[in-house]
Amino acid sequence: MKTTKTLATAASVVSGLFLTSTVYAADSVDTYLNSINGGTGQTDLMSMIYGIINWAIGIAALLCVVILVVSGYKYITAAGDENKVESATKTLTFAIIGLVVCFVAVLLVKFVIGNIIK
Repeated sequence: MKTTKTLATAASVVSGLFLTSTVYAADSVDTYLNSINGGTGQTDLMSMIYGIINWAIGIAALLCVVILVVSGYKYITAAGDENKVESATKTLTFAIIGLVVCFVAVLLVKFVIGNIIK
């Protein structure tokens, strides 16, 4: 119970600190940065930060999904025990809030970086 709350809180904090945009799971950071710079292999600081933020939000979102699955399993196996059901419900709520923060972070960073670059 304590571990799951800690993981959900950590996912929320990580996603809140590392606001980001769309995560490109098929591309590595280097491939993505090279495509931004015309394949020259040279990256500027903004592109590097952009790539790091993409990875951070991807990890935070993945952590939230794992917590959702674990808490869903806890909810199913609670067998009517009210304490276990309450614990699983709270964990589910925290994980969903973490995912929402991740998706809002994607929109915010895309907007902010789009305005800074232009």
